[in-house]
Amino acid sequence: MDSFAAPLFIEVPHTITAYCCPRDGPIVNHWHHDRLRQRRLKPGEWVFKEGDPGDYAYIIDQGSIEIFTTLEDQRYVLSVLEPGAIFGELALVDGRTRSASAVACTDTLVTREQVEERIESADPILRMLLFVVLSYLRIESTRFRGRSRPEFIKQLGGSPEIDLLPRISQAVDLIRMESELQQAIEAGELKLVYQPILRLSDQAVVGFEALTRWYSPSRGLVPPSIFMPLAECTSLIVPVGEWVVDNAFQAVQQMEQLTGSQPFISINIANRQLEEPGLTAYLVEQAAHYGIARDRIKLEILERTLMDSDLAPRWMQECRQLGFKLSLDDFGTGYSSLGYLNRYQFDTLKLDRSFVQELEDNANSRSICQAIIDLSHALGMTVVAEGIEEAKQGQLLADMGCSYGQGYFYAKPMPLGNAIEFLQEHRVGSETVSLPDRS
Repeated sequence: MDSFAAPLFIEVPHTITAYCCPRDGPIVNHWHHDRLRQRRLKPGEWVFKEGDPGDYAYIIDQGSIEIFTTLEDQRYVLSVLEPGAIFGELALVDGRTRSASAVACTDTLVTREQVEERIESADPILRMLLFVVLSYLRIESTRFRGRSRPEFIKQLGGSPEIDLLPRISQAVDLIRMESELQQAIEAGELKLVYQPILRLSDQAVVGFEALTRWYSPSRGLVPPSIFMPLAECTSLIVPVGEWVVDNAFQAVQQMEQLTGSQPFISINIANRQLEEPGLTAYLVEQAAHYGIARDRIKLEILERTLMDSDLAPRWMQECRQLGFKLSLDDFGTGYSSLGYLNRYQFDTLKLDRSFVQELEDNANSRSICQAIIDLSHALGMTVVAEGIEEAKQGQLLADMGCSYGQGYFYAKPMPLGNAIEFLQEHRVGSETVSLPDRS
């Protein structure tokens, strides 16, 4: 590890075995053979030198590694690592050059892509804190070397203002935001808005998607792209999810009472929520409490949930048995495995906005949309196109046989009062479309 330790000099008296994995090596079929190559180094042979680019991380298999720095021609040993230790990862994490040298041993390991993949999938707060800790380690290391922090950062091509402090600020802000989000649930700062879903053939309103908004007294309107991932990687998604269910079902009840119509309601279910054993029971309880038929409730899950959660198949089967509708969201942007459509039974597939936005100018997008629509109908699913912003897009989708659509062209997400007015002012339909028999 490129880290600071008390000076100690020690000789490395024996041969070391290590594995390394190149950052930019070729992609081949025999990954273990070509990308995970074993190297044997004799005592005194370099692994890397201070100032080298961070192309590899290493895990020691046999022998030991000496990490050292040189000051005024004097060699200072920072640490001696034994088998099983990982080192060289610091330069991969923060993208800097090597802050120390390593001699006489290499080993197995992690490419830069692999390190980055694990960091990017980590809790965002922990990811920021990791970067901050590593930055402090580098600063302490430069102090040991007798250089000031500004001089060190200048050497890296940055400045104190744009290098470490913003990272620290982001980490602290995420921690504060998590606490504020917890308080927001109790303080009533979360609001639901409803985006109409229309039947493209006659533009009749058939349902709404419930979307969460956070109006913070100190931050203003916090984008869902910021606070929802934070909630999903913590236990906060559970109370937030229950709040959404309760308010969305209550809204549907009010829509029916005030307009006489019975639109369906679509709510998003996060991966983390599937781990809660009481989720389906809560859905059943709230549907009964508000008098909402279960077949008017659509539960949306993302493609990646099918891969990330071992509980998804069982949960989906239970929901279908209970009478809830299932929708696959953002199809075509994630793993896009046709095996999911063959293995799992969905009622609706949501066509991602990225395809819709390029319909007019991109023949490939039109072909992909047509193929997805035809495939969905062949499997007995309706299709909802997201992100329709122009009349031409809606018409093209309708001509392709797309069942339903939503987007700013028809209506932006709106508060409940406006959604009720929208129902009163527009034709209301039911979600029925002629589809092939699944059997």
